[in-house]
Amino acid sequence: MPIRYLSLYFSTLLSFAYAEFNSTALDSYHEDVCNWLMETSNDIDNYFIESNETLQSKTYAEVRFSSAVETSRASEHALRLRLRLNLPKVQKKLKVFFDDEDSDDLSYDGTSLNNNYKLNEQSYFLRIEYLNYIKKKLSFTAGPGIRFRNSTLHPYLNFKTKYRLEEGEIYESLLFNRFRLYINGDIENIVGFDRFQHLDEQFFTLFHNSLSYKSWEEYKEFFHSFSLIYYVNRDQKFVIGSSITNRLENEELRVDHVQFYVLYRQQIYKDWVYLELNPSLLRREENDYDMSARFMVNVGVRFKKN
Repeated sequence: MPIRYLSLYFSTLLSFAYAEFNSTALDSYHEDVCNWLMETSNDIDNYFIESNETLQSKTYAEVRFSSAVETSRASEHALRLRLRLNLPKVQKKLKVFFDDEDSDDLSYDGTSLNNNYKLNEQSYFLRIEYLNYIKKKLSFTAGPGIRFRNSTLHPYLNFKTKYRLEEGEIYESLLFNRFRLYINGDIENIVGFDRFQHLDEQFFTLFHNSLSYKSWEEYKEFFHSFSLIYYVNRDQKFVIGSSITNRLENEELRVDHVQFYVLYRQQIYKDWVYLELNPSLLRREENDYDMSARFMVNVGVRFKKN
């Protein structure tokens, strides 16, 4: 994405801070980025399949700024970027994903930020899901990817499997696995299980479990969380939950941290700028499990053509 479009993000933050902004100019910048994304998506789509047919693309991008303070740690900040390139003419064969390192981590819980404001100094994952096999409750995708930071490239093969154990009006259960084999021989593997319970149209629960392994790390990580999620309306939601992260190292299983959290999300400008307030209480191993209070604020800008 052209660097000049990032000015939209920062201008948005300043605009809401002082409550003085030119909504016409803001909308114009947003429209420019959305048009650029759509044109790029269509150009790639037409490159693979020549057709005069025009299909609606679901391509979108999101820039997100996070800031957190915690009683036992220094303040933390992060700037994150993600992109989903949807190619409607070839979507059964090809999908393109671009994520920063935290967005790519399926077990990321927001309890740490990387303190890096510069997008060009962060690690990113670019992957293509080319093979897409779906049979009843089982889906399988595969394709190449690249993990990169500055000029350092780490190519890999990505394999993702999902199996729906149950799917109904009240309960849904999903078993998933993501396996990566890097060209240098490194392996990354994550296995997980999610269970949803729909209590009504606006209120449901989520029970998430995962086990992750990275060959370059000295430990395996277990992550478990339980959340109560309530949608007030399409612009507001509340989440209350708890999570625990365990690490298995040298055949010893220990608790890395426990978290109790609340999250409030609100659209603050049209349907593409949102605010999240996320207070939490934690007990970390690094602090001998003494209680610490954390407060994180997220502001995100989404770019998607309606």
